[in-house]
Amino acid sequence: MKQPIQKIFKNETVIAVLLILSTTLITYGISIPKLGYYHDDWYLLWSGLARGAQSIIPLFSTDRPFMGVIYSLTYRLLGDNIINWNLYALIWRFIGAMAFFWILRLIWPENKYITTLMTILFVIYPGFLSQPNANTKQNHLYGFGTALLSIAFMLQALKISNHKWKFALGFLSFIFTINYLFIYEYMIGLEGMRLVLLGYLLFQQGYKKVWFLVKEIIKKWWPYPLAMAGFLYWRLFIFEGSRNATDASRLAGDYLGNLRYMFIRLIAETSKDFLNTSIFAWFVKPYSLFSDALYSSLAKAILVAGVVIALVLLYSFLYKKWWGSDDTEEKTPLRIKEFILIGAFIVLCAVFPVVLSGRNVELSDSYKSYGLHPIGGVVILVAGIVLMLRPNFRKLILIGLIGISVSTQVLNGIYWQKLWDYQRETWWQLTWRAPDIQNDTLVMAYLPDGYQMQQDYEVWGPVNLIYRPGPAAAPAIQSEVLTSEIAYDVLRKTVRDNFDRDIKLHRDFNNLLLISLPSPNSCIHIIDGALPVYSESEPLLTQQIGSYSHVDRIITTGTSPTPPYQLFGSEPTRDWCYYYQKASLARQTGNWEEIGKLYDQANVLRLDPLDKSEYVPFVEALVNLGRIDDAKTLYKKSIKGRVKLRVSLCGYLGKDPNYPPGYRYDYKTISTILCNS
Repeated sequence: MKQPIQKIFKNETVIAVLLILSTTLITYGISIPKLGYYHDDWYLLWSGLARGAQSIIPLFSTDRPFMGVIYSLTYRLLGDNIINWNLYALIWRFIGAMAFFWILRLIWPENKYITTLMTILFVIYPGFLSQPNANTKQNHLYGFGTALLSIAFMLQALKISNHKWKFALGFLSFIFTINYLFIYEYMIGLEGMRLVLLGYLLFQQGYKKVWFLVKEIIKKWWPYPLAMAGFLYWRLFIFEGSRNATDASRLAGDYLGNLRYMFIRLIAETSKDFLNTSIFAWFVKPYSLFSDALYSSLAKAILVAGVVIALVLLYSFLYKKWWGSDDTEEKTPLRIKEFILIGAFIVLCAVFPVVLSGRNVELSDSYKSYGLHPIGGVVILVAGIVLMLRPNFRKLILIGLIGISVSTQVLNGIYWQKLWDYQRETWWQLTWRAPDIQNDTLVMAYLPDGYQMQQDYEVWGPVNLIYRPGPAAAPAIQSEVLTSEIAYDVLRKTVRDNFDRDIKLHRDFNNLLLISLPSPNSCIHIIDGALPVYSESEPLLTQQIGSYSHVDRIITTGTSPTPPYQLFGSEPTRDWCYYYQKASLARQTGNWEEIGKLYDQANVLRLDPLDKSEYVPFVEALVNLGRIDDAKTLYKKSIKGRVKLRVSLCGYLGKDPNYPPGYRYDYKTISTILCNS
């Protein structure tokens, strides 16, 4: 029994696959338990829960209808559990890596060691940082994975003589080609990867003369341009899309309207994105994440990178001990030329359609996914560059790239964890503060810099899933993202009807309810426009529209809903923020006695806010309860000297706000303590 097991583990391919699998699990798996839902996840989750899984199909009818079918089937399989989505995305990350590994071994079968390390770099490449956004990005990983499998099937079919297997692999390759093209049209550049690898493999098989090589390429390749032509005909002449980002007629109009500018842009942006993906991706975002990271996060990232590096070094040791060295040294000049030319061609083919469609690879935005499908070409190109170095430096550079990449992915996972923490805390604290919210309320949630919402459904999705969890044709509670442009809609009190995909929305800016998380050290603040209390960290943008926030959109009676566990996890610890939210709710109704009790309870528990503006409701309550000395003590201890906190509040207090009306608000004494002490 021992001998077969030993034989298996002395098989280089088995060890290489285990290394690739371990690297994938270690790099990304440690983040999974603390990740959540983000960005585009929310409109899909709301639609799936409120309108059923079948509603996901028409969601994508405006841009990628076939993806809607796949997404709907995946949703039926995985449900609403975030762990399921993360594991599914991780599986496709690994499948894509194995398909790339398969391709490399088919093309360069004698270079086992370098192709294994190339696959490791493929897995951890720091130019694609959206893995934690698993619900949405599994689409990209699935499309990319099937594209690579299509190429691998085609190449494998060239290497076998059995006609039945050759036909089966060719058929699968063709089907997977159609599959990925109809999911993400901009990945069509991967057909350039197919073409160059096909030509290179045929050249290896003996087709040395150009004419015979071209004839054989056409003979083997013809089904794929046929698939591309069919797809492009459908996309350009049959399909009528209404989403700007994928509207072919709009794009054609842009080119025809300003051909010279668009041609120059095409050259410049393609060149820039080539450098972004192949060179700068290894340093730009890593530098940003390393610069902003806490020491504890850095230590974790370095530790994880150390584990992966140790496994790679173990593989190197075993390779040298059991399998000797491959022929990299003997054929280094040839490999350098091959890797650089083939890799550069693949990268150019990958980024060109992205630029052609008016988009770009943006290294600064970890949400974008245009850096995913060029990875294969990038890794081949980088391998060629590394082979140009002296043998003593090659392993050092490769280990350095592995360390940087793994550390970057770990730090990126920590960023996404923190983003989820902020969002999850926001929605849980909202339920502590608001038993219910009126229909047609326009909720705006403003998070700290670097973690802000990008789309309106990132607010109305979770809010409706919490407060209106039943079947619905459209969200009952609305939202919008607060920007300087949207602020004008607040000032103008705009009323707007539009659609998010096929979801009808009615936005009435007269019904604004503004939520702010001023800093990572704050609780969420529901801004009361009648007498707003702004944190010292409150952005000016929220202060400019704060007076338009209607806290009476919150229904103060009834029992607060419990956010669904499968979406939002368990309730956070009832720390200071719980007492602050309950005090803010009592402030809305003028229940000063309740706030006084909450203050005493918080004192007993020795709870103290890091954001001192959160003491203001307690100062107000203590004054209104006649506990003037306690109010003065609290003011002197935590508020006195905080000019930024006091200046806007005192401006409102000086106007006798009569807040809340009829609730015994002693604004003169409160103003004296807060503004004249």
